[in-house]
Order: sequence, then C-alpha cells, then structure tokens
Amino acid sequence: MTTLHHLSRLALGLAAAFTLNLPAVSGNFTPLTYTPDEIHLAADPARPGGMSLASLAGGLDQPGLYAVRIRLPSQIRVQPHVHPDDRMVVVMAGTVLIGFGDRFDPAQMRPMPPGSFFVEPANTPHFAWVPGPDAIVQVSGIGPSATTYLNPGPAH
Repeated sequence: MTTLHHLSRLALGLAAAFTLNLPAVSGNFTPLTYTPDEIHLAADPARPGGMSLASLAGGLDQPGLYAVRIRLPSQIRVQPHVHPDDRMVVVMAGTVLIGFGDRFDPAQMRPMPPGSFFVEPANTPHFAWVPGPDAIVQVSGIGPSATTYLNPGPAH
C-alpha cells in the first residue's frame, strides 16, 4: 500500500469518526488550551537515547485520538521500528532525517526541517536520525499505540 493510500484511509477513518461520533475514536475530550511554556517535556525511560515526551491530548496507551510532543536529542539514531497505528508527524524544531525500511540506511533518509509533515503507516518499518541540534516532533494518531523495535539495541 502506498503512503497516500494509508493517509487517505486514516483521513477517511477520522472523518467517519467525527461524523458518526464513534466511541472508539471519540477520545472523550474536554476543551483544553496550552501555550508553549505550559508544555513540559519529561524524560521517558520507555524511549531509547534520552527522548522526552509531553502528552497533549488522549494517551498513547488508550483507545482514541492522541497527540504527543517528543524531543529527540542531538545525534540520536532511532533504529528501525513499527507502530500498530497510522501516525501523522509534524517537525516543530530541528531537522529529523527519516527513512523507511527494516535496516538503518542513511542513504535512504530524507531531511525533514521544521514545518515538515510525514506519515508513518501502521506496521511500516521506519528509522530516524537527528544529526544536528535537538528536534521536536508532534505525533498524532488513534491509539492504543506502541513501539516495537525490529533489532532492539541502544539508540546512539
């Protein structure tokens, strides 16, 4: 399946969920607002290499819509992994090199500067590298979510 097909499928699913108010993706949200200085990224020992995370809405481990911000430290190489859900990612700060495949291959990576958008389709192996200053990404999807590394080992 192409990335466009996965994105179309996710967009259609979100549209249906909002139109039909399906409980599985409704999230039971209440109004909330955050200014940038109210969003505090905290160390996340479940993520390799010193990543930190702030949950903005919903939860990765809960059914329904979620949004999180993740700080990827400078020089981190996130090894190939998959998620069970389609994810939409916006690069907010720094540059993230992203690649798709089951082995870390810098030749297959594309630089994504601030403002970039990409989709990580469900169960599609991908990897990342932050060669410069720390990067911040915002990730949205429909949970529950998880991360499964194909070749577990330290991120560096």
